[in-house]
Amino acid sequence: MGMEARDVLDIIAMFERAEIGVWVEGGWGIDALLGHQNRDHGDLDLVVDAPRAEDARASLRAVGFEQIFDDAPGRYSFMDGRERAVDLCFAAADRYGDRWNLNRAVGRGEPDYPAECFTYGWIGGQKVACLGPETQVLHHLGYETEDVDRWDVGLLRERFDVPLPESLR
Repeated sequence: MGMEARDVLDIIAMFERAEIGVWVEGGWGIDALLGHQNRDHGDLDLVVDAPRAEDARASLRAVGFEQIFDDAPGRYSFMDGRERAVDLCFAAADRYGDRWNLNRAVGRGEPDYPAECFTYGWIGGQKVACLGPETQVLHHLGYETEDVDRWDVGLLRERFDVPLPESLR
């Protein structure tokens, strides 16, 4: 079935009610930056501040999502009975607002989420917090990319003039 815009907004609203801040990344994050949906999405990728990790997982379980993957302490995947999938990445912030995936040493090397990467976009006509174009491109590196990945970052390059590494062209 995949994730429709209404599903994304419902999940974000659930986290807002629980006062858990989230940022959209991945395919939906790219579409948010572009301001409209460009393709079907199989899942929703969210970044969550590490201190709210257990609350975020409990919130998903409370609305029928079951954990299907665990790469503790930084990444978890969930799915519900309608086959809607949500991937959570937990990130710890330093005093400057830079964030690191919990699966890395916090404060070592370049942050996974530099403070300036946090921005806003639009999904289904609603303003949502998401990651900026440069960070979206960087997060498409380090794994076997598919045509859909190159399509997504190509749209970012066209709209925001962000450079693409050779592997994403």
